[in-house]
Amino acid sequence: MSDKGVEITEEMRLAALREAERREPHIRHWFQTDHYSLAQTNVIGFIGEFAACVLLGIDWRFNIRPHYRTIDQQDIIFKGKRISVKTESLPREYLLPVVSRTIDDDGKYGRRLYPYGQKNLLEKYDLVIFGAVLRVDENTLEKWLEKLDIWYPIGWIEAKKVLSYTPTAIAPFGGKYPYPAFPVKTSELKDIKDL
Repeated sequence: MSDKGVEITEEMRLAALREAERREPHIRHWFQTDHYSLAQTNVIGFIGEFAACVLLGIDWRFNIRPHYRTIDQQDIIFKGKRISVKTESLPREYLLPVVSRTIDDDGKYGRRLYPYGQKNLLEKYDLVIFGAVLRVDENTLEKWLEKLDIWYPIGWIEAKKVLSYTPTAIAPFGGKYPYPAFPVKTSELKDIKDL
């Protein structure tokens, strides 16, 4: 297991697009961002799940659900732990400080957001893994998808500890989050190698 980035293969990109389309009729969107469409957000979520599987030595293909009519119990099971994977896109200048966990927790991009609307799902999970991809701007979904090349693990936290954060839409530096969330301090995340 490594805490380095995971290469996003063409097979993973196509599977993420396919699974996002399959899940769309059954998903409730808890948030939207200004920089990506709901379709892109869904694809990034699957990319994160697939890449986290690779990182943990799990064949991501066998982790794809047969259907999405019901909410899942976890994204991944690893060493008996039920894991939710949360993946975000980050601008280039913030990617390394976040992934290395050297960013100021109270500065811009210093917190990892767990959506408040998904609070009830935390009781199903043991751990939450946070990861990131480089934010890319392209005018078509296909061109955008081609540019997703590496998923970076940021770290993990016990699901119950997420609840120790006060949900808010206001960031410590005074800005606003794109949605109400539990703002997890990046510095409090544990190394992936310690899973």
